[in-house]
Amino acid sequence: MKKQTIGIIITILIAIALVGCGKQNDNAAGVKKNQLIYASESEFDGLNPVLEETNVDALLFRGLFRFNENNEAVKDIAESYTMSEDKRTYTFKLREGITFHDGEPLTAEDVIFTIESILDDQNTSFLKSDFTEVDSLKEIGAYEVEMTLKQPFTPILDKLTVPILPKHAFEGQDMRTASFTSHPIGAGPYQFEQWNRGASLTLTAYPDFYGTTPSIEKVIFKFIPDSNVRALQLASGEVDIALLDPNQVAEMEKKEHLNIYDVETADYRGMLFNMNEPLWQDQRVRQAFSYAIDRSQIVKGILKGYGEEAYSPLQKHAFHNESIEKYSYDIAKAEALLDEAGWKKGDDGVRQKEGITLAFTITAPASDAVRVNMANYIAEDFKAIGAQVEVAALDWSAITIEETEAFMIGWGSPYDADHHTYSLFHSSESPLTSSGYNYGSYANPVVDEWLEKGRLATDVEEREASYKAFQEALANDPAFAFIAYADAVYGMNKQVEGVKERILGHHGSGFLWNVEEWNWNDR
Repeated sequence: MKKQTIGIIITILIAIALVGCGKQNDNAAGVKKNQLIYASESEFDGLNPVLEETNVDALLFRGLFRFNENNEAVKDIAESYTMSEDKRTYTFKLREGITFHDGEPLTAEDVIFTIESILDDQNTSFLKSDFTEVDSLKEIGAYEVEMTLKQPFTPILDKLTVPILPKHAFEGQDMRTASFTSHPIGAGPYQFEQWNRGASLTLTAYPDFYGTTPSIEKVIFKFIPDSNVRALQLASGEVDIALLDPNQVAEMEKKEHLNIYDVETADYRGMLFNMNEPLWQDQRVRQAFSYAIDRSQIVKGILKGYGEEAYSPLQKHAFHNESIEKYSYDIAKAEALLDEAGWKKGDDGVRQKEGITLAFTITAPASDAVRVNMANYIAEDFKAIGAQVEVAALDWSAITIEETEAFMIGWGSPYDADHHTYSLFHSSESPLTSSGYNYGSYANPVVDEWLEKGRLATDVEEREASYKAFQEALANDPAFAFIAYADAVYGMNKQVEGVKERILGHHGSGFLWNVEEWNWNDR
């Protein structure tokens, strides 16, 4: 090839590179659009909110109630409501004039259909335990619903933040296979436009939304499971917002076009004990492994200080119990408990009992670097007490949590104390027998009793006492080895304004809760 030709090619390549850089800089500076590109950590299986919870629910849908910036349930589709003296019958008057994204009115029929669909065993909704106290639903008028409960159920208003589905969209279809799952119709500020599987989901502003009309015209969820790629695209301006791993924050803070939001969460990490495994049947063994975790070093080293040590699922709630056993790092206690349980150290330092080696595998989702790092760290911790522990970092598609020996779990809720406690720890909520989240088949009658009393008590002090007793019982007989609460640290283009921070839920969910109030400032 002639030198002249080579020179021309090089010139063209440099020009292309410069144009590419120019485009990235424009994006970083917010010169583009009226659209927001969110780097989503994972893709959704479906978009029906009674079958799967996603971080797009608040954009596509609305419920009778909605959580405000203090995580309180306030009226939304419900214009008003009354409650009977016995606290069993609620009458909800709906706002008139609300339409779904296909233009059809939202009525009492849709509210009743949504709750009945959740309770229908055929649908196996993960929300079913939230509505088992509903005895009957009655349409008083086109925009009025009467709900009668079997007994007083204090968290009911929190539960009624559930998105309302359009009854007409499911006629003649099975809910689990309906086209709605991939082409949803809601009543939220944004409507479905396009889903490119494996790439992105695009939502557009709904012009007839009854609330604040969105300023940002499009919200695009770009599916990027690799946290390093998310950070690179945030730095280049290819995406506008991304949840950061703690070890990425310092570098992102240097980017002039970004704001960093360090948001408190009720989002904890822990190691789930699968109670179907013989090893975990002895609570002394579970206690021992809880003592063998150096949580302070995990918060300092893996979370880079963006979090705190965890000891309870209600640590961020008003009902938290500070006096329970916190399982501070104590190798001596851990070893004594294992000795007592019959697991004796051999000459090689590894424990055995009746010829069986103290060994198991911790499974963690490969796409979550923090959980994988935590799993590897505690696996090393456990060597000190004579356990052989391996870590399996797998794709979510290869994980069935209830079939693992131990799993790096992530849960937590900033809402009513019933949320993410009953469905996780009550014995009736094992996915082997229900649609609940008790993946470890944990069963403790004392825990069950306090969870039942807590959700049914109407007196605040009685509820608080019940949930404090629940936390004590759970600490004595642990279902998880709680490790740490993790802050949600988001990087976002600084020209996006209107963010309202609140304590977020598991996996940092809820950051987009008021996105219809956000706007681009192009200064």
